[in-house]
Amino acid sequence: MKIAILGLGTVGFGVYDIIQKSEYLKDIEVKYILDKDSSKQDLVKSKVTSSIDEILSDKEIEVVIECMGAKNFSYKCIKEALLASKSVVTANKEVIAEHINELTEIKNKRNVSLYYEASVGGGIPIIKPLHNAALVNEVSEIKGILNGTTNYILTKMSVEGLSFEEALKLAQINGFAEADPTADLEGLDMVRKIAILSSIGYKSEIDPEKVSHFGISNLSDKDIKYADSKNSVIKLIASSKLVDNNVELKIEPVFVQKGSMIASVNYEFNVIEVKTNINDKLTFMGKGAGRYPTANAMVNDLIMIKHNDKNYSFTQKSKKEYKDLEEKYSYYIRLKDDSEICDCLIKEKEGNQLITNEIKKSDLNKILDKVCFYARIGE
Repeated sequence: MKIAILGLGTVGFGVYDIIQKSEYLKDIEVKYILDKDSSKQDLVKSKVTSSIDEILSDKEIEVVIECMGAKNFSYKCIKEALLASKSVVTANKEVIAEHINELTEIKNKRNVSLYYEASVGGGIPIIKPLHNAALVNEVSEIKGILNGTTNYILTKMSVEGLSFEEALKLAQINGFAEADPTADLEGLDMVRKIAILSSIGYKSEIDPEKVSHFGISNLSDKDIKYADSKNSVIKLIASSKLVDNNVELKIEPVFVQKGSMIASVNYEFNVIEVKTNINDKLTFMGKGAGRYPTANAMVNDLIMIKHNDKNYSFTQKSKKEYKDLEEKYSYYIRLKDDSEICDCLIKEKEGNQLITNEIKKSDLNKILDKVCFYARIGE
């Protein structure tokens, strides 16, 4: 089998390295590597090309492994590879979240495979198990920690006492955070991941643009200490819940009680819980960030193609829709300096830090311009 790797960055090099070192994969040849960075080309100079057309036109290439992490260009490469009857492996959660239905239709028409296990949870096997569970189970809820970068930062702050800036810098040094970490810190990365899982679990296309999210960019040690005083830790949680024919999705910081399973998931580890009517609760846990966990998930997808394993398909069978539900929760809030909110919302208060009464999310949204950071009182 001859393949092409698109991008020789953190994950792309991990994929290449695993293939080169594995005795089991010795019959797989990396014929092309698409990369424009000349500083990397000395490693694999004879394989590097800057032309995607050269790869797409080569009939010997059976599989394209997309590791670039771009949006529009990655989408173009994935789509054109499928149209050229080449199977594709990708970790690109943004492209999959936005185009899962279209790309699945193309791969089915071309009778090739599209695998994206690494798009959610890094090295955790979740996509295929969830798909298989959803075939015979009614999935009612999916939730968990879906971002290794933010969980690493939160753990460094709560366990080791580092500042937000120190924890972020370490995350970048260790390869868990990008130079621009906005997508992680603001919850956008988790939006795409929970949209993918929800699309599979509820058999319905979920538009990631509609998903509510609030991240940890404004987190401070004051918030960590306040949570600790309530016997809690702060975790950034993604969740989706099926209520009647509607799907509620949200990404937000949550006060999680110490001693709970989710509270014990630390550093770059992720955890995903899936509630079903037959299997009850399924739990998946592992490293959600880093070169080799993600690369290993992509190589496992490649092995399934090598074995001619039947490719799972996202199939839109239901018309469940995203909707903001009006459930009530209590929230921890740290107000901006000199900001005040109506006393009727406040349960307890210490300076500019407070706990609200149970309120609707729509009521919280009305005062967000006065809020520096908030976390739902949760698990």
